[in-house]
Amino acid sequence: MVEQQTLCVGDLEALLKSGDRQQLRLFLNEQYPADLAEWFSEIDKACRLACFRLLDLDNASAVLAELEPENQRDLLKEFGDLGIVPLISRMSPDDAADLLSELPQDKVRSIISQMTDPEVVQDLEELMTFKEDSAGGIMSTDYLALNSKMLVQEALPYLREMYEDFEEDVYDVYVVDEQERLVGRVTLKELLTAPPEQLVEGLMDTNIVKVSTETDQEEAAEKLSRYDLLSLPVVDSEGRLRGIITADDAFDVLEEEATEDIYQSSGIDITGEAESETLSYNVPFSFRARLPWLIVTLLIETVSATVITRFDAVIKQTIAAASFMPLLSGVTGSVATQSTCIIVRGTATGHINWRAAWRNLIHEVKVGVLLGMACGALISLISMLFHQGNHSLGIIVGISLFVTMTVGVLVGTLIPMIFHRLGIDPAHASGPLITSLLDVSTVTIYLSCVHNLISYLT
Repeated sequence: MVEQQTLCVGDLEALLKSGDRQQLRLFLNEQYPADLAEWFSEIDKACRLACFRLLDLDNASAVLAELEPENQRDLLKEFGDLGIVPLISRMSPDDAADLLSELPQDKVRSIISQMTDPEVVQDLEELMTFKEDSAGGIMSTDYLALNSKMLVQEALPYLREMYEDFEEDVYDVYVVDEQERLVGRVTLKELLTAPPEQLVEGLMDTNIVKVSTETDQEEAAEKLSRYDLLSLPVVDSEGRLRGIITADDAFDVLEEEATEDIYQSSGIDITGEAESETLSYNVPFSFRARLPWLIVTLLIETVSATVITRFDAVIKQTIAAASFMPLLSGVTGSVATQSTCIIVRGTATGHINWRAAWRNLIHEVKVGVLLGMACGALISLISMLFHQGNHSLGIIVGISLFVTMTVGVLVGTLIPMIFHRLGIDPAHASGPLITSLLDVSTVTIYLSCVHNLISYLT
């Protein structure tokens, strides 16, 4: 047996070339599904399919759930509906619903019609009715719930019987009333140590953190993380328990949202499966994702060119002034990016909200003023050293940098906060948009200062 910690794609390729199917089967079924999914993404389609067919059914369904949507589709194309049904049936309901959502509707209906377990069918149909980015869209219907009027001696055998049918580990037990409304939560320790004739409602904790099926997935994941929960109950509009969001689902959401923010901050518009498409060298998709914000940047930067043209006489009069324009744009853009990063991350984690907007704005402006004063004084000294015969230019550059950095912090703070208030992802505010806006304002402020102050200081 090959030791698991030493395995790599090279071992997999060597076994494929050897033609020893029995050894390859043993090798594949000993690995973690997440590792296999990563390796499968690095080998060609034919080898991926050959390896997948050697997996035990349970392992195959686990690996299928871990694969990127593009690789999932490639594999499922090779299986008829009869081959897909056993895989789907062994997946957790939320993973199965995610997979089915990537398939054409007629194929989904065909697959579901061949499933024999009515509870599985009901769970899948229910999960697929929710929005993909909502709490209902990511929740699992595998949860343990007890009626509040149950005795402990009735609850324990019931939990044992229910748990046998679950594909995933479950740690929390919820309590519902006769109408299936969530009323409390109880721990296994409390159930195991309570008197057999004790009512469940006498043990339960009624202070429950929960979300609705319509809650945004990022908000739900943040709530689960904030309260250090292993699972988060999801209820419908009438308060009935419909499912749970587990910690691993929350990690996936937070990773997805963080990735989306990184792309958007660079002016790349991605949604859903777009990350895998972008990283899989899909040229048309990458082109469409990156072009819109570049066009916006191009149009805004055209204003900068117009401003420079308007001050053409000033630049000709003071050639040395032009040498500091890239410096001012770079430093102003950097300080604005810092402020934007703080606001974007703060709004995402809930540490910054609109009610505290004025306080956050004042704080960032104060920081911007201090940074502007420090950098302005420093660049004045540098300019005087470089242009010893023109000390006035150093003063103008310092004043300009102080003003542009203060404006940069103001813009970098205010725009993402306004976007957040309007319900637009603040990540859209960073990157090309703010950078190009600040280029225009920096050039305008600097050349205006040169034009208006040079005659007074010389």
